[in-house]
Amino acid sequence: MIQADLDELRIPENELEELSGIALSDGFAADFYRPAALRDGKKLFSLLLNELLIFCVTLVVSLPVALLVTKNQVNSVSDAALFVRVLEITLGLSLAIAVGWNVCKWVKAKPLETLADLLDEVEKYHEVIQALDIIDRLTAAGNLQANLINRVDAIEALKITRESLVCALKTERILRENQQFIGRRYELFANIESNLAALMAVDVSDRATEYGRLLNEALEIGMTVHKEVRKLQNGK
Repeated sequence: MIQADLDELRIPENELEELSGIALSDGFAADFYRPAALRDGKKLFSLLLNELLIFCVTLVVSLPVALLVTKNQVNSVSDAALFVRVLEITLGLSLAIAVGWNVCKWVKAKPLETLADLLDEVEKYHEVIQALDIIDRLTAAGNLQANLINRVDAIEALKITRESLVCALKTERILRENQQFIGRRYELFANIESNLAALMAVDVSDRATEYGRLLNEALEIGMTVHKEVRKLQNGK
């Protein structure tokens, strides 16, 4: 069972939904912007199933159109040729509709690209927590030498990273929902700047240890979050 201090560091889905203002559990419109989503078997299956359902619907819509277009050819061509013609029109029209639908989805999801990037960073952040939990278990089993000082540093780095992620998600939502200038965003930018500075100032005596490696991963996440927020600040 994961230790309490690590469990508290997680950002659960309901909190992510509250921070982003989007029901992620119902399917995220910008999942195809997220490499992490495409690597997730369940999410990838859901995306492909959704595409298949859309194509099936377009087939149902396209078939009557194809029959209507070819009705004057019933007596002039063979049944086989007529079948091929109907099939060509149905598939061609279905493909065109499906492509158009996906282009519309892509345009609609474009404003969520930064949010998708931040959610990917949340995934990486949770992977670091999971790795730290595994190290804790191995240490408890006597397979790794305990190093409580480095663990404390790693926990502190994760706390700072969590604060930066939360600030970045709040900032992204504010700017997405309010396109005009918002004074509060500078307060959030300042929080992220200070969190990153604190994260970089965390001192680990031996960064070659497992805890030190995890702290470096937390720092990389913090740097990426800082980069994404800079994009927002520059009005990307």
